Amino acid sequence: MILKNEFLEVEISEYGASIVSIMVPDKDGKKVDVVLGYDSLDKYKRQTKYIGATVGRCCGRIKDGKIKIKDKIYKLSQNEGKNHLHGGNIGFDKKFWQARKIDDSVEMFYKSADGEENYPGNLNVKVTYSLDGESVVINYSAITDKETICNLTNHSYFNLNGYGDVLNQKVQIFSNNFIENDSDLLPTGEIKSVTNTVMDFRRPKTIGKDINSDFYQVKLANGFDNNWIIKNYNGEIHRAARAFSDETGIELEVYTDLPGVQFYSGNFLDGAENGKNDMPIKNHSGFCLECQYLPYAVDYKNFTKPILKPGKLYNKTIIYKFKTK
Repeated sequence: MILKNEFLEVEISEYGASIVSIMVPDKDGKKVDVVLGYDSLDKYKRQTKYIGATVGRCCGRIKDGKIKIKDKIYKLSQNEGKNHLHGGNIGFDKKFWQARKIDDSVEMFYKSADGEENYPGNLNVKVTYSLDGESVVINYSAITDKETICNLTNHSYFNLNGYGDVLNQKVQIFSNNFIENDSDLLPTGEIKSVTNTVMDFRRPKTIGKDINSDFYQVKLANGFDNNWIIKNYNGEIHRAARAFSDETGIELEVYTDLPGVQFYSGNFLDGAENGKNDMPIKNHSGFCLECQYLPYAVDYKNFTKPILKPGKLYNKTIIYKFKTK
């Protein structure tokens, strides 16, 4: 399905409720596809990198696949070693969603059954993609009949040049603190200051500047793969991050009403099949800015828990706003 206005053209797939392409004009007026993706459904079915997908029922890693809700332990599927990652073996990214186009938006629907990937409760999810001027607006809504975990995000990989690696593209994250990871890239629960570390993106810097740093968090992930706590978060929509390319003049701003943003520099893309127009997808071919509740929040008292109760509506928004300078 295609959404199009005078500035943007976005293609959405029912498979994984995925963003396939986002076409943005560069500083010379040439259209650039600024997200990674594939030309065929078969490649989306084979991929393991969550390219463009809606991720759920819970994004991020969960230690040993265990979650505790109302004093009951649920053992989720373990699809990354002993841990649970991005919704399990067949998460939302591997599902066909029902879709309908309404005016300038596309609505996607999926019912996740009680016990799917061992999550409790029937979860009815709707993802709405719409265009608002220069912005792609994603709204997530969900209801459940049993207390459950719900933490949804979009896993698009951006490349504001449309080709090659992203190491010379600049990122800025509006955050003073990041979540520390352990050797399995699971949050330790420790909130660390970015001050005097390579994790400081309060001012724009190129992705490649510190990607080979000896800083222990970067070495663990072979690059950047942490969650930053959005500054001055209050539950309202805030600017979380921005990125831009000097080559194309394309700028991306990310807004959300979620408390964290996972900056991932595409460190484990090697092995992915070639993407659209047979473009190679390799390490650092794209970067992610995944807005979400703080990862593995169910296990830490100091993190807001993404628990959804019957009678309550999950209603969260991510906005990708593009500019050309």
